[in-house]
Amino acid sequence: MIDLSLKDDKLVLASIEKLRAKGNINDLPAILDYLIAPSKPEIEKALYNFIFDIKDAKATEPIIAAIQNEKYLPIQKKLIEMCWQSSLKFANHIDLFVDLLIKSDFEIAFEALTVIENMEESLDPKSKEQEMSKLKNAIPTVNEDRKGWLHEAFHIIEQAAE
Repeated sequence: MIDLSLKDDKLVLASIEKLRAKGNINDLPAILDYLIAPSKPEIEKALYNFIFDIKDAKATEPIIAAIQNEKYLPIQKKLIEMCWQSSLKFANHIDLFVDLLIKSDFEIAFEALTVIENMEESLDPKSKEQEMSKLKNAIPTVNEDRKGWLHEAFHIIEQAAE
């Protein structure tokens, strides 16, 4: 278990590097809690590097849960950014990213669109249909600057493999 409360930053950073090498996600909740209000920039950077490097597919669910949890709103943008920068697969959560694209502020919506653009895995035909319908229905209700993004997401999902 990682101890982020240690007084010696070098020990904390060494602990993060060990964790990064092992790729263990058991410490993810403690890491996310620390990142809400980080006290040291170098530790914050190391923790984000750890999260961005996670390869364990089991990390997908806790990351999605954190994105949806109001507690983690201060780091939501970074978590969504991690979704498109990592090698983890998030196609099973396309609905979340479409919702964020439609309903969130500019920065969150942009990150959600980037996740959709970078999805390389196949989409379930039913999910494709539902999300395309959701986007099509939302287009007339959003600001002009958002309409282009919704059209783009619609076409990406439409062309995604099943």
